[in-house]
Amino acid sequence: MALMSRIFSLAVELGETDLNPCARVRKLKLDNQRYRYLLPEEEPLLKSVMTGPREHLLDLVPVAIGTGLRKNEQLKLKVEHVDFSRNFIVVAHTKTSKNREVPMNSEVREILSRLCRFRCSSDYVFVSAKTGTRLTDIKHSFQKACELAGIEGLVWHDLRATFGTRLGEAGYDAFTIAALMGHSDVRTTQRYVRATELNKRAAVEAALLGHNLATRERKEAVIVAVSA
Repeated sequence: MALMSRIFSLAVELGETDLNPCARVRKLKLDNQRYRYLLPEEEPLLKSVMTGPREHLLDLVPVAIGTGLRKNEQLKLKVEHVDFSRNFIVVAHTKTSKNREVPMNSEVREILSRLCRFRCSSDYVFVSAKTGTRLTDIKHSFQKACELAGIEGLVWHDLRATFGTRLGEAGYDAFTIAALMGHSDVRTTQRYVRATELNKRAAVEAALLGHNLATRERKEAVIVAVSA
């Protein structure tokens, strides 16, 4: 529909027609939000196949999961963007054109410390072992790794979703997650803060617990009143 609408719009501009019939059609609301992230049991399977021509993923994947950086943000990361004194990554080239700071966990710090060693501040962190130039894409190697690991329906951007989802599961609020992921609107973060089955069950049990406590308190109050 979007393609047809664009064709008719160009036709109107060129004077080939005076009407875009697609403009009268009600736009369809598509459920295009992905609900996929790397599961805990899938992570070791993925790691086991990151060998040989896919060995460079051993550094890229943990950093993606541990920081929530977009692919472009990660591949354009330079040594000067890694602040080891404050333990922060200064994320540039962001989607919102605003730099942000993301703390490094111990695994990310170890990886970046090794990659940045003996390099100039203007050098890129993630470079190709073959060409010595920065990596521009890892889509094919990642897809092959998922295929070998038997992981279906996972794309690179889902590693960013994994970061947000794991923070959500750990109980961190949407505002904190939004700041780390660089969302200008906290509502965008909701797609990454997904309620797991375990969290759902714990939530309804908590509601039941509250009911039980309230019921017990009322019973205790009645007993005290009767005794008095």
